[in-house]
Amino acid sequence: MIIDRYYYHQLNNDEKKIYKIFYDGVMEHKDIIPIPMKGLPSQEFMDNVFFALTRDNPLIYFLNQSAFNYAQDDSGNVAIVPQYFFNKDIVKEYNRKIEETVNGLAAQLNLTDGTDYEKELKIHDWICQNVDYDEKGHNPKNVAKFILSHNIIGVFAHHKAQCEGIAKAAKVLLNAVDIKCIVATGKAVGNDQNGPHAWNIVKIDDKPYHVDMTWDIGSNQGKAANKISGGRVYYDYFNITDAEISKNHTMEKQLPVCDSTDMNYFRLNNIIFKSKAQAIKHVEKELLKGNTEFYFRIEGRTSLKSTYKEVREVIYKYCNEHNIKGLKIWDKINDCMKTIWIRLI
Repeated sequence: MIIDRYYYHQLNNDEKKIYKIFYDGVMEHKDIIPIPMKGLPSQEFMDNVFFALTRDNPLIYFLNQSAFNYAQDDSGNVAIVPQYFFNKDIVKEYNRKIEETVNGLAAQLNLTDGTDYEKELKIHDWICQNVDYDEKGHNPKNVAKFILSHNIIGVFAHHKAQCEGIAKAAKVLLNAVDIKCIVATGKAVGNDQNGPHAWNIVKIDDKPYHVDMTWDIGSNQGKAANKISGGRVYYDYFNITDAEISKNHTMEKQLPVCDSTDMNYFRLNNIIFKSKAQAIKHVEKELLKGNTEFYFRIEGRTSLKSTYKEVREVIYKYCNEHNIKGLKIWDKINDCMKTIWIRLI
């Protein structure tokens, strides 16, 4: 297991000092955390510390990560006053369950073996297959649901969370198997979402990539979608570049440059095509093998819609030639990521 604190290393020395004191105080569940400053620090200073602390440390799920207070006494001494969701006894029990769950998943998914890419893929697939996006978790009026869905408890205890909880749980699992992972935050538009969002940046073979497990979950959310897909996992947002993620995500802070495509799912599996002809040839080969599911990505200026249209024509032609009747085509197209998924039933 690695301790991976990207945001801490972006702070200046004074901010790092307060970060450490704040973190130690929270881990000891202190109600008041004195800090060695005379006079109140600026709001920007404290916001920088709080931002880094809450993104770097998903295991402080018991801390209110939306707000905190700090004040000074008549002598000018300054202290942070954190807000906790759970008392020490509940935190102790949750920590025990989290440790059991993470260790159990490491054994179940055999995360001690394989390359970092293979470990990441297994963690991605487990989250996409076992965690639902909590549609009702965004309402702060439902305090209990709001708290759980925005931290790792939602994922590990209830298998339901919002994007923040999913991204933080992914960081816990990836760090547990020595893979560096950042919780990235910003805004996203699409996938029935328009507002604040969280996802991850992972480092595989010393190169960073964006991975948005929430949006890969969203591609298969609900019983109807799951029935159509046959339970398949999607990889539209798995190990993508800055240029690709920026089509529908904006980043809140400066993050590592992600410009490699080496570990992109479609590239590694040779299912990324530069032309309609390549995509059609791929589908024809798969049909001859008896396969009834096709998942690939188009790159460059090749039209996604016209590719999809011609692929369907190829499928119908094949079915007519082989006297296959009563065919239904279920599909999912991602215009931003230029992916096509088709299943024949």
